[in-house]
Amino acid sequence: MYTIGIDIGSMSANGVLLNEKKEILSSIIIPTGASSKKAADKTFNQILTEHKLSERDIDYVIATGYGRVKVPFANEVVTEITCHAKGANYYFPNARTIIDIGGQDSKVIKVDGNGNVLDFVMNDKCAAGTGRFLEVMARTLEIDLEEMGPLSLNGKEVASVSSLCTVFAESEVVSLVGADHKTADICKGLHVSIAKRITAQVKRIGLEEEVAMTGGVAKNIGVVTELERNLGCKIKISEEPQINGALGAALIALDKARSKSRVSVLVSGSVSPETSIAEFSVEESTLPKIGYFCSYTPVELIRAAGFHPVRIKGTGKESCSANEVLCSNICPYIKAVIDQKINGNLEDFKGMVFVNSCDGMRRLYDAWVKLDEGKRVFNYILDIPKNTDDAAVFYYANLLKKFKEKLESYFTLKIQHDDINNSIALYNAVREKVMLFLQKYWTGYIGQSGYEIFSLLKKGINAVPEKFQVYLTNIMKQSGDIRDTRDVPRLFVWGSIMENERIIKVIEDAGAKVVAEDLCNGSRHFDAQINISEDPILSIAKRYISRAPCSRMVNVLDRINNVLTSMQAKSIHAAIYHTLKFCDHNLMDYPVIKKAFHEKNIPLLHLNCDYTISSEGQIKTRVEAFLEQLTSTAKKE
Repeated sequence: MYTIGIDIGSMSANGVLLNEKKEILSSIIIPTGASSKKAADKTFNQILTEHKLSERDIDYVIATGYGRVKVPFANEVVTEITCHAKGANYYFPNARTIIDIGGQDSKVIKVDGNGNVLDFVMNDKCAAGTGRFLEVMARTLEIDLEEMGPLSLNGKEVASVSSLCTVFAESEVVSLVGADHKTADICKGLHVSIAKRITAQVKRIGLEEEVAMTGGVAKNIGVVTELERNLGCKIKISEEPQINGALGAALIALDKARSKSRVSVLVSGSVSPETSIAEFSVEESTLPKIGYFCSYTPVELIRAAGFHPVRIKGTGKESCSANEVLCSNICPYIKAVIDQKINGNLEDFKGMVFVNSCDGMRRLYDAWVKLDEGKRVFNYILDIPKNTDDAAVFYYANLLKKFKEKLESYFTLKIQHDDINNSIALYNAVREKVMLFLQKYWTGYIGQSGYEIFSLLKKGINAVPEKFQVYLTNIMKQSGDIRDTRDVPRLFVWGSIMENERIIKVIEDAGAKVVAEDLCNGSRHFDAQINISEDPILSIAKRYISRAPCSRMVNVLDRINNVLTSMQAKSIHAAIYHTLKFCDHNLMDYPVIKKAFHEKNIPLLHLNCDYTISSEGQIKTRVEAFLEQLTSTAKKE
């Protein structure tokens, strides 16, 4: 029995051939070059030629690495996180912390005694402190990459390199060379910087000895020495750490071959009717539009005033124009909607309503008003309390009365109690219909994916309420008794606003089902009814203050309990916490959330994303590794 592991990295393509005794018969390391597919073919063919084997002699092939999807002859693809864990366990069964620094990313992995992943962290999407970083620095110093490690050990002083950004660090190195710093000292400074970054990753996951290191950078004695100094322990390194990922892939392939399983653990797609509900199109309302940005905006009052409320979305692209009026380290959603404003895409709106829900939203309002300086436009900002008690409800009700009065005075109209109650009844009907629809989905009777459901809800927020109700009714009639009975991990997604629904698609394409979410532009927008009363504004205030809280509200523990209760009711056993970069509220909550989930022994993955889907590859790797971790845990149980 023979199995092969192919690891297609950003800098090298590695292959390992194993026999049924788990003996390494061959290992190959070649440059990846411009084509991952060609590198994979070359690696595979070299192994076959070396041992006079044919493709039919190989029982199972697993591909890993960032180019794993470019290996057409692989029976299965597995993330490098899982493979490096298995590979390290082969050499060092007592290792519990694995540090892998490859060509374009770095990872710290916590494993059990069998090499199963228990937890992991990865660096951001830049190449800071990786093999590519060192390659650029070596070229700048005009030395061979292999010289850097030994040379740094001769450094007498640390030539400080403050930035690990490859571009900025290169400039710093040029300056250090110009200032006559010794090459050995500069190399030492670079390695110290890398070690600090990796040490921070280790601390995030928790150091547990033994520690093993894999990947090409493990050959750099300078980096290893600085890491050992920082961690206070020796690091185990195999004779050829660069093949570790391919070795792990070959070991997993051997298990697959022995079990005669040639079915991938990654199941994509869904049980779907002929038409995807994600294709639902939002018809333009005949009413004039008022835009808003936060789910705490009282859409009932806007509709009662005779306007159609529309939640503003960003461009979905990297923000450019926003940097003219906003600082760079601000919520990417805020920057994306400012881009819309600057590019003139929102001229047909009669006004905008802002909520002072976070610093980013406040800055958005300030920038918006500045851009509208000298124009007669309706820009209104609502304050909102952070508490959820009765005092907070009455405070918010008074603010809503002032908002109503401003609508009346600016647009010269009168909003009657009946207008407000009629609007409340309309949105109550929509919310009730959405909840009935979601109840069917949660119990498996809507044959659509979580991606399609979330896409529909996002569009439904801005849809004409009457027409959205009709559409949901028709979908429920069409679905009949179709059931989704796939045996795949069931996930709960929550956190920051998620304008890029493709993140949900990436999760489900990796083999999971997003059963439910708690996102302000998803199902949470439709939760909680409003009582029709003689004081409709007070009723509106009660709904918005008392509903399931977002991270902006102070009661994070209540929020966690709400999520855990929802997960238990829907038989969901793992969650993904999605945050936008620079989203202070959600990011500040994460340590508390992580601790709570850990205490409950509930798997949790944190995805910190930008507004676009530009980092889709790394998101995919993280999600796949998380699902492999869940699958491994399920097998042990």
